[in-house]
Amino acid sequence: MSGPLERWVSLRKHVADCVDRSGSFLDIGCANGYLLECCIKWTAEKNIHIEPYGVDISEKLVGLAIHRLPQYKNFFVGNTFTWLPPRRFDFIRTELVYVPAEHEKQYVGFILKNYLNPGAKLLVANYGEGLTQQEIERGIIKGSHATSEILPRLRELGFTPIDHKDGYDPIKNRKVRIAILNRESFIT
Repeated sequence: MSGPLERWVSLRKHVADCVDRSGSFLDIGCANGYLLECCIKWTAEKNIHIEPYGVDISEKLVGLAIHRLPQYKNFFVGNTFTWLPPRRFDFIRTELVYVPAEHEKQYVGFILKNYLNPGAKLLVANYGEGLTQQEIERGIIKGSHATSEILPRLRELGFTPIDHKDGYDPIKNRKVRIAILNRESFIT
């Protein structure tokens, strides 16, 4: 992400706002661990303590996360489309742009089935809520695409979000939305 710290906070702090109790937190696509570092701080401000875990497909980025947060040994290299975690988690953050569009349903279903503790929450972040069609067509990986509206997209895939948190990107003048799902969210 580019831009000033204020933009980072406006885009990402809502992830921590979804965390309502202490527990384990897995960041899928953790990159260099900065979001986890911020979430530790932001949740601690609410007297909530998370045990951070991260997984990324890039060995180099996972190495940076380990360097950033050396006190935690909870970082893994893996493709979460098939990776089975060594444990289950209370909170998990991901995005749909990590997988080709035709596999989004399978991806979310796999995480709900294999990653969540009972009572846990899956946080599906959409940092470009309300994107234009032209912006949507610029995928991160081949076959993926941004999602203009995360809640209708998840419903279209057969999931029922239990809640969501909204934010605002002041630089690009668009909304941010974090959809919250649980194990019961998979209806088809």
